[in-house]
Amino acid sequence: CHQALDDAGHGEGAGAGTVGVYAGAAHSAYLARNLRDRHDPTGAGADPIGSLQAAMAGIADYLPLHVAHRLGLTGPAMAVNTTCSTSLVAVHVAAQALLAGECDTALAGGVSLIVPQGRGYLHVPDAMFSADGRVRPFSADGTGIVYSQGVGAVVLRRLDDALADGDRVLAVILGSAVNNDGADKAGFTAPSVRGQARVIAEALAVADIAPSDIGYIEAHGTATPLGDAVETAALRRVFGPTGPAWCALGSVKGNIGHANSAAGIAGFAKAVLAVHHGVIPASLHGKPLNPALELDGSPFALADATRPWDGPRRAGVSSFGIGGTNCHVILGQAPPAPRTTPDPRPQLLLLSTRSAAAGPAALGELADTLDEMSPTDSAVTPDPVLPDVAATLHTGRPALRHRASAVGTDLSAAAAALRTAIGRDAELVPPRVVFAFPGGGAQYAGMGAELYCDEPEFAASVDACTALFDAPVRELVLADPNAPGADAAARDPRVGLPALFTASVATARLLRTWGVEPDVVLGHSLGEYAAAVTSGALTLADAADLVKVRCAGMADAAGRGAMLAVPVSEDDARRLLRRHPRLDLAAVNAPDASVLAGPAEAVRELHAELRAEGVDATLLRLDAAAHSRLVDPILPELRAAARRIRPTPGHISLITAVTGEPLGADELADPEHWVRHLRATVRYSRALRTAVGSTPAVLV
Repeated sequence: CHQALDDAGHGEGAGAGTVGVYAGAAHSAYLARNLRDRHDPTGAGADPIGSLQAAMAGIADYLPLHVAHRLGLTGPAMAVNTTCSTSLVAVHVAAQALLAGECDTALAGGVSLIVPQGRGYLHVPDAMFSADGRVRPFSADGTGIVYSQGVGAVVLRRLDDALADGDRVLAVILGSAVNNDGADKAGFTAPSVRGQARVIAEALAVADIAPSDIGYIEAHGTATPLGDAVETAALRRVFGPTGPAWCALGSVKGNIGHANSAAGIAGFAKAVLAVHHGVIPASLHGKPLNPALELDGSPFALADATRPWDGPRRAGVSSFGIGGTNCHVILGQAPPAPRTTPDPRPQLLLLSTRSAAAGPAALGELADTLDEMSPTDSAVTPDPVLPDVAATLHTGRPALRHRASAVGTDLSAAAAALRTAIGRDAELVPPRVVFAFPGGGAQYAGMGAELYCDEPEFAASVDACTALFDAPVRELVLADPNAPGADAAARDPRVGLPALFTASVATARLLRTWGVEPDVVLGHSLGEYAAAVTSGALTLADAADLVKVRCAGMADAAGRGAMLAVPVSEDDARRLLRRHPRLDLAAVNAPDASVLAGPAEAVRELHAELRAEGVDATLLRLDAAAHSRLVDPILPELRAAARRIRPTPGHISLITAVTGEPLGADELADPEHWVRHLRATVRYSRALRTAVGSTPAVLV
């Protein structure tokens, strides 16, 4: 069941909604042989607790309950037991539950286990067991079955749901039916022509198709003289007595024997794969054909050789149980899969396992799978499969404790990266996610060009933001960095800073659509506006109004200013200010990183002095001097703009760099906060320490 969900792209039920389990098992020989001295079916005995434990581990009723418990599945969990038809009846019951809305996804199947292994059986003439250990369905030499063991499970979903989620659909159940022979037969163990014919006809009616539409029957095919004769007679009664033959006939029991409670799911799986691949598989050991079956001149021909399946592909699957419970399922082709759009971007592959010991094997297995999927034609680039693989690993697998990741642009590169990936255990308590937004000086021409082309959510956010500004902000976000005037536009506060605000807000929104949700946000200077929007404290329109006033004023009042990043502490920065009194302390970014601001000529003078002393100071890419005396003339206009907005307490904690502490509701509602925010020193180092805190955190 675990592997079936994985193969369906919904590991442990991820993204599959409510998952039900419908399964059955043959009687446990292990319970009867190995635990009979511990199991008392009355609940009495010397060890009632041990007896209950033996029952829970060995009685078939508990099988679907264990699956639901171990995989954390919350839909119906029902045991099905109709002897040989158990697992195909489980498919029918699961399909009905889906149609009734009882679950969104269903696991269906069965298991049969022989204990002890490797023991034979006693052949009795004219009984059900094969005389020579081989099963020959429909053959004149057929003498019966050989019991075998097996397990099978399939994942079923409503077709519309599967297509909407982009699931890989192998085949579609068009209809199914279940009935019982009742007393209309020679004895309890005998099959019934009427009973089998009724269930096949009912399944065809449910599917709303004619017998002539069926191209393959996966028969019960026990290879007993009575069983095969009754089954083919029932088929002729429904399909008609005469040909020419249009429907191939086969049985998986010629390959694997009779898997008891798992026999139906084995035949179902074989028919699904035949429909999916467009191949009629050979039914083994059917020659010479048993003349008593009257197949010559009938609608049926033994599938004695594998061949392509031309034309529409519809199949019927039969499974009949001792005691008379019959099941028939009609299968059809899945709709064509939508064409995958090639994606040339690097893809992130995520993999997790329950333990570190399982990690290397899982990485190697995935790498081998990608190698097998790699196109032989090296000209096929980019590979359209890799993005689907990455998406399934991200959304269709649970996040387990031991994790690893790899990046690749094609299947081969991704496989190589997986083989060198190093895993690590995730923290028991998820780390806090901190979104930190940059301030002036981080902007550059074309800062959102690639994301705008690649990510519709990012593009929509950019369009919404830039529509609020009069300056050519969108043009700068998407500009060619080498275009004439692009660098000058980025340095212009009227254009560059709104562009940085736009790119920041759009990036945060994109990350959140990917499931990366912040626990706390903060911003450096201008970045606090984007942080406020992300936290919900400011609407996009209100934040844009403040940014417009701030940036236009900075361009007018501080256009002759500059800012210098200096790798010194706050105390050392203040000593520099005593030597250069025209400058102000604009920001404290780290214990040994400060920013000074003021008139451009005074900043250049300090820069030259520090370079002469061997200090590696950096001029910011911004023609302005925020957080200095040069912005004083614009404070009244900014104050007026702040009085017009309507902030609200956000749903995400917002740390302000004005104080380095969380921004409270009263402070947020005070227009003076946004005035101080432009004029006061940016306490980014303190704000970052507050945001990260003392617990594990991820800084984005």
